[in-house]
Amino acid sequence: MNKADLSGIISSPRKPNIMQFLFTLTDEVDCGVMYSAMQKTIKRYPYFAFRIIRTENGYDKIENQLPIVVKDSFSEEIVLGSEDVNYHWIAAACEGRRLKLVIHHLIADGRSAMRFYKTLLYCYLCEKYGVQLDPKSIALPDSPISPDEDVKIIGLVDGEDGTMRTTVKDPFVIPEAVDDEMKGYFYQVTIPEKGFLASSKGSDNSPLTLLTVCMAVVFQSLHPENEKNIYAGIAIDARNALHCPESRFTNSYVIFIKHSPAKLGLDFERLGTMTRVQIIVQSDEGILRYVHNSVMRISAQIRSTPDQGERQRLMHEIYKLVASNPTYSISYVGNPEWGSLEPYIEEEYTLIMNNKLFLEVNAAGGKFCIAWVQGFQNDAYVKAFQSLLRENGINCEVSGPFRHDWPKCCLP
Repeated sequence: MNKADLSGIISSPRKPNIMQFLFTLTDEVDCGVMYSAMQKTIKRYPYFAFRIIRTENGYDKIENQLPIVVKDSFSEEIVLGSEDVNYHWIAAACEGRRLKLVIHHLIADGRSAMRFYKTLLYCYLCEKYGVQLDPKSIALPDSPISPDEDVKIIGLVDGEDGTMRTTVKDPFVIPEAVDDEMKGYFYQVTIPEKGFLASSKGSDNSPLTLLTVCMAVVFQSLHPENEKNIYAGIAIDARNALHCPESRFTNSYVIFIKHSPAKLGLDFERLGTMTRVQIIVQSDEGILRYVHNSVMRISAQIRSTPDQGERQRLMHEIYKLVASNPTYSISYVGNPEWGSLEPYIEEEYTLIMNNKLFLEVNAAGGKFCIAWVQGFQNDAYVKAFQSLLRENGINCEVSGPFRHDWPKCCLP
């Protein structure tokens, strides 16, 4: 069992980095069948079945053979690592037609979590309806585990090139965002997939590019006096760059896309072209390796220095590399390739706590499902986003806000 995620889990118990996946299925969820499917699924992903114990030297990870908990109500709080969830760092709940899956982000990212929940939903649907669905693009419970699934790249990787990397400098910051808040809000934003794809292709935009442009335009329209650059932080999968295509660990780095206020009055096609070029350049594997290697070098410095002040300074350097301070952030893992599961899934939203503004984008039920998570109450931004899309012929529905408190975990 790889323990590369242990230090990260225990370092931030007050503000744990936890993902919550919310699915709406076409029929009411049978909690008993979901529990059965969960126990079948976890056998395919043994690296997710662990507990943390306290030792003389701190903490350690050990195998956890207790069942994964599936609660029968959303009203029961899920605290990862607690006795209530059998000390696991993954748990679930069912209510009506909805399924909630909770996973600590340090043990997986959106891409590897997708593999897990596709297996889970496959096992559930086959058992619930007594059918044998087509398993294409789905890891079955008895399928082999690839050699690099439980591998975390912690060394230097050849071929880095940071010469074209964009960094965040004096960005426009959302006035309402407060860094030390422990509560948040989210909206469910849905956009028809066909209409959005048609619009994005017609304006030289990919879906991710069009979302990025729309957000920058929204900020400038609400703050016309702004003269600072608006930055988008976009999560990019670095697995191929790091030569670990199946790794279950968090293997994404954030690239930064700069929008000049003076240019945000241009038409969407020109803005799209300019933004796509930035995304392509910033997503270059050499740049991703540069960021990874820089983090590895700084981490080595942190381990070698006893000076607390210097350690804090170095930690800030890592923060600037991997998170920094963009105006807003977007994550889109791409086409989930639901295959035979598609007729049974209406919506999917991914929630990750963020003090500022974070858009997690998924595709399900013939639409893009955006979990719009923000650390403040002002609904002006999401309303302006909806209006902008509708003005450009793209239907956009918004529901919320819903309270989104910081998820909890429990160390022994």
